[in-house]
Amino acid sequence: MSRIYDNKKLEARPLHSETWPRPWEPSAFEQGSGVLLEGILGEISRHVILDSAGAKHRYSVLHVRPERAHRRCWDTGGRELEPNFSETRLVSTGHLFSSYKCEAKGETDRLSESELRRAVAQAKLDSVVGRHGPQGTLPFWVAEDDVKKTELELGDRIRIKTRGDSPFVFSLARVDAGTVTRCNFAGDAAAGASWTDKILGVKSGLDAPPPGASGDGEGAADDEWD
Repeated sequence: MSRIYDNKKLEARPLHSETWPRPWEPSAFEQGSGVLLEGILGEISRHVILDSAGAKHRYSVLHVRPERAHRRCWDTGGRELEPNFSETRLVSTGHLFSSYKCEAKGETDRLSESELRRAVAQAKLDSVVGRHGPQGTLPFWVAEDDVKKTELELGDRIRIKTRGDSPFVFSLARVDAGTVTRCNFAGDAAAGASWTDKILGVKSGLDAPPPGASGDGEGAADDEWD
């Protein structure tokens, strides 16, 4: 059963106001290749950062209990590669996928929890938001407008890509039964947008005549039938 997104729960959470003693520049924390991790969402806290220039920056911080993590990596053409999530893979050995065996896949590139923490933890940022999450979780920062694009509930298993070795989120997805079911930060409409509107939008595109076609349809002119 699909869930209907409602951001009232998110907006009902208290908004914590924090003062930052210098201009707010997340890019200063985003060095390195970044990580891809999966984990359980333990809590969401809301924060507004007031920097020395008087600008306000709103974030939702996802407090995640990590389960597995890997370094983000790319090929020589700049395309991001999926990490080796395990050292083995299942290979079908029976008729119509009736049985399987484990086969070596190569050495895993998984990060340990301590390696993950060293990669993304930023003491200055954690001092601002860390106390608002359950013990054993890591905080990941998402611009408040962006987090509304993904349906999230506490206890969800989520997948996060970070912006460099920092706690700032590059992309976010919910994982159901091992399958990524929703990803955002790529121009998606806010989660909860009407599926009817989306379907009708696609249908209208399919029904539209191709470029250059007249409204009367295509075919031979009347004089060609004489």
